[in-house]
Amino acid sequence: MKTPEGWEKQEIDKFLKALGPDIVWHHKTITMGYGASGAPDYVLCLAGGFWGVEVKRPGKKSTPIQNRRMEAIRKAGGHAVAGTAEVVIQVLRYWLAVRGISA
Repeated sequence: MKTPEGWEKQEIDKFLKALGPDIVWHHKTITMGYGASGAPDYVLCLAGGFWGVEVKRPGKKSTPIQNRRMEAIRKAGGHAVAGTAEVVIQVLRYWLAVRGISA
């Protein structure tokens, strides 16, 4: 049985797959108690930009530690977004469009 967040991730997976390997490299993080707490659900290299993506089901917000991790990514020159699949995909499409890449 898929979790509500799992359905959101499925939509993001479809979007990333459709972009293809020439535009995006991505990795889903699974810490299982061994990695850094609050690590984003996805790490992307999107058209040369580093992204951390935190997936949330509708009505949920990122935790304080997730917010700190996203801020650390931004401070290092990367990009970070948290939200539902709809929000994440919209932000990524906009970022690509500004660079002249249609998605």
